[in-house]
Amino acid sequence: MPKSKRKKRSNRSKSGYFGAKKNTDGNKYTAWINIDGKMKGLGSSYDTAKQAAKAYDKEAIKLRVPFSKLNYPKKAPVGYTPIQQPLLSRNTVGYRGVYKRRKTFRAMIWISGKSKHIGSYDTAKEAAIAYDRAVLKANQSRTLLNFPDMVHNLDIEPKRKKYTRSSSGYRGVKNSGKKFQVRIGVGNGKMKGLGSFDTAIQAALAYDQAAIKAGKKKSTLNFPDGLPTMNNSDEKLRVKKIVYV
Repeated sequence: MPKSKRKKRSNRSKSGYFGAKKNTDGNKYTAWINIDGKMKGLGSSYDTAKQAAKAYDKEAIKLRVPFSKLNYPKKAPVGYTPIQQPLLSRNTVGYRGVYKRRKTFRAMIWISGKSKHIGSYDTAKEAAIAYDRAVLKANQSRTLLNFPDMVHNLDIEPKRKKYTRSSSGYRGVKNSGKKFQVRIGVGNGKMKGLGSFDTAIQAALAYDQAAIKAGKKKSTLNFPDGLPTMNNSDEKLRVKKIVYV
């Protein structure tokens, strides 16, 4: 069945609560909890689903499950700290939401079932911190954080190191023999080739045009104050002013 047609499953049972299930005889409710893939019964003689749900929460709090897995998260003890969710087995970087691409580390977050690229960083820790800030801004569970004890000021963006341009002197431009090749990031760590050009400036111009079309920030352009174009009559560069929106 295509993903678009799949219904989003709820982690709650038919009773409307985590860990509460109506008995087959229809008179009582059973409480249960999943521990390391095994089901543990917490009693099967509760008169209401709410009573079974409270029994589940009592055991779940002992196991320090995330707030999102509690029936009554607001009734959790003061200072309750869930256990951080483990990393996926295929994660080789050591930080959640971070993957390595060549010599840089990229941060990515899932929001409403869609991946969002956060940025590229020189170190895995920088990318992990950027991911944590994105988690907090999206109001996601703190159990997803790499550094749950770190305090972030979400109103102030951390300073980023200045981008080091390539050997060609322009962003997105690479010298390839007698030609200059252009590539631009299109999200999710993927790059799109824009062709080969005779000069580095022509290649940089092509990059900027694609960047503007993609809605990238003015500060990421090679020519943030205007796009240079060639004047064929005297082979000099002139600047065509543009309006950024």
